Amino acid sequence: MSAASIIIHPGAVIVFEGLDQTGKSTQLKRLQAAVPANSTVFAHMPRGFTPFTKQLYTALEGEADTERPRSGLAQQLAHLACHAESICHLVEAARTQSLILDRWWWSTIAYGWYGGSVEQSGLSESSFRDLVHTIWHPIVPSIVFVFLEPHYVDDNNTHGVKAGYRALVDEHPDLAVIVPSAGEDATYALIADALLAHGLASIAVGA
Repeated sequence: MSAASIIIHPGAVIVFEGLDQTGKSTQLKRLQAAVPANSTVFAHMPRGFTPFTKQLYTALEGEADTERPRSGLAQQLAHLACHAESICHLVEAARTQSLILDRWWWSTIAYGWYGGSVEQSGLSESSFRDLVHTIWHPIVPSIVFVFLEPHYVDDNNTHGVKAGYRALVDEHPDLAVIVPSAGEDATYALIADALLAHGLASIAVGA
């Protein structure tokens, strides 16, 4: 499909989730180029929209270990602070346009809980999930594309994190579409076809 050939229907909430270095960003750029300008809100979480969320995200992604939180719980709570700051904007985008999210609450659970850092703090899984769900409950996705096959080695992609994503997919089989390892064009075609098949998008007239 050519650029500007897809229209995402208003009210659709589309999520890209999964491990690092799996091609999510590449596919998001492809999709952003394929929809009419200003028709869809694209949001990276936890970078969000405001100076606060952008600055905090930059701090969390510091190049040196000494620049980042030592506590896994502190890191995830900082992410959640960014999420809480952005929720009103996301709700408005989902209400008036369409919304495409680069990461949802699944990342917080997969990396924070299944990755082991939050559990080490002594916080229970149920308490952690309750907090995450309290923040994210206004956003209900239409579909979640899950990328689990990294193209490059990344230290963040531990076995626990991948197992966590598998568990979340099993918990929400009605939402999840696992994206298999494939070339860029084939992956984009799979995503576009899924959006069309689920009634979340249509092909632009003349495309």
